[in-house]
Amino acid sequence: MTSAELKYMIAIEEIYDEKNGVKLIDIATRTGVSKVSVYRAVERMEKNGYIERNEKNKVVLTEYGKNELASYKDIMSFLQKNIEKYCGVSENIAYNDAICVACALSEVSRERLNDLKRE
Repeated sequence: MTSAELKYMIAIEEIYDEKNGVKLIDIATRTGVSKVSVYRAVERMEKNGYIERNEKNKVVLTEYGKNELASYKDIMSFLQKNIEKYCGVSENIAYNDAICVACALSEVSRERLNDLKRE
């Protein structure tokens, strides 16, 4: 998953309406990017199984997407706390860095970090 896709997934989760899903324009507004950028990312995320469109053509998270997002968010939380603590940067910078780092990690490293976090 790219860092942009992860940001879109987080936005979808934050504004998610279980009954209706999320409009692309709402994702674009939330993330501060164009609707075209969101549309392209949504197509990729749909192909990867993170999201799907409902009967109203709105975006909904799949179970797979929810599980992947939860895993990424666990790693982001771990990274953010440690970046803030050991690098002395602001919460906002640490949060954005954690997104980028989480997306740069291999699946194996993400799994091992999640295991380490649970210990």
